Amino acid sequence: MDKTAAQLVDFTAGLRYSDIPASTIKAVKGRLLDSMGCAMAALVAPPVRAVRRLAVPVAGNDGARIFGTMVRTTPDLAALVNGAMVRYLDMSDAYLMTSTAHPSDNIPGLIAIAEQTGASGKDLIQAIVISYEIQCRLCQAAPFQVAGWDQPVAGAPGAAMAAGRLLGLDKVQLRDALALAVVPNFASNQTRNGQLSMWKGVAGPNAARQGVFAAQLAAAGMTGPQDPFDGPVGLWKQTVGKRYSVQIPERLKGHKFIIEQTNIKTFPVRDAIQVPIMAALKLREKVDVADIQTLRIDTYAKHFAAPMKDKALWTPKTRESADHSLPFCVAAAMIDGAVTPATFETGRYLDKDILALIKRLKITLNDDFEKVAPATRTCRLIATTKDGKEIAVQHRQTLRDIERGPSKQTFEDKFHLLASASLPEDARSEMADLIWSIDKAKTIDRLVDLTAI
Repeated sequence: MDKTAAQLVDFTAGLRYSDIPASTIKAVKGRLLDSMGCAMAALVAPPVRAVRRLAVPVAGNDGARIFGTMVRTTPDLAALVNGAMVRYLDMSDAYLMTSTAHPSDNIPGLIAIAEQTGASGKDLIQAIVISYEIQCRLCQAAPFQVAGWDQPVAGAPGAAMAAGRLLGLDKVQLRDALALAVVPNFASNQTRNGQLSMWKGVAGPNAARQGVFAAQLAAAGMTGPQDPFDGPVGLWKQTVGKRYSVQIPERLKGHKFIIEQTNIKTFPVRDAIQVPIMAALKLREKVDVADIQTLRIDTYAKHFAAPMKDKALWTPKTRESADHSLPFCVAAAMIDGAVTPATFETGRYLDKDILALIKRLKITLNDDFEKVAPATRTCRLIATTKDGKEIAVQHRQTLRDIERGPSKQTFEDKFHLLASASLPEDARSEMADLIWSIDKAKTIDRLVDLTAI
């Protein structure tokens, strides 16, 4: 077993619920509630409808249910369909460091395995912690996106290890599950270039599907390739050219689990664009958009140098391109005073007033902002009015801000706003109460029951 694989397997097999501090358990519950709100807002979204057509029903009580319809299918397909719901709005949590992750993509897959195995709420919490820790620590370590690789290279291993733990795999089986998740899932970052397609929001859920299936294969006796990370054509060599150190300690006492550092989104857009929208809303209070001659966005290179060169993001033609477009999101915030799911559902990115403001906008990369990014994310907007006056605002988000996270009430407000698209108030309230006390649940069946429409 190679060094990286051994490290991840040892962590997965060795973690105990008692190792998880109260702050991490609270973080898990918040992200579970957030994910379910996002899912219930996207039951009829186009990519969800597409993948739901493939979810063949299974007989009996085996398998896992699809949110909303309650159709019982295989756990891997439930992971794909329910994960597509969580991801569609681009409003679930994210992790942006050396590479990017949307670790909540894996939560529906873990719910599916937990439902199939009769796992408890504590078991689910533990699995979510494992999934986040592995995926985000890989993204903390290596520049996958810069090298041209997409999020599944880190997402599938996280899903496989967490699902394997729920399935009760031993260390040998966990190693096989890990290899079966890593080697077949080298995903190109072409997913996020040019005019983006529906696949942008399904790539992560598909990685969860592959991770769940890898764990099931290992449970069934399938062995996997040797040295999936450190081998001569393993993940490190093939994606980023050298081995990186993954920061998961052998001793977990006092360890700060990385799930507490994932960002809870306010707006349904790329995580790096949250701060620029907040800056735009500040600027809007100080200047009439009609008076703006030019608008400059000062930001940092790590998350914006490559996208600002992508012509598709200056003239987005799809919903998926628009929610990744810094020019569009800032223009919409300035003109409309809000960026919501309706911003994209109505095709606002095609409107003449938006496109006119984008033409007056430019982006510059600030060296001082770059030095502290991405732990500190800074955006400055400078509007020059038609009479030559300059008006500037700045917004900054630190890692401490992210770790502090939203209040319980803020989590619930977002959940109720999103889930109201498909659930009545009594079902939403019961779901929220259940999630906040999920550690006391003997099974997670009732959580899935409450998604029924």
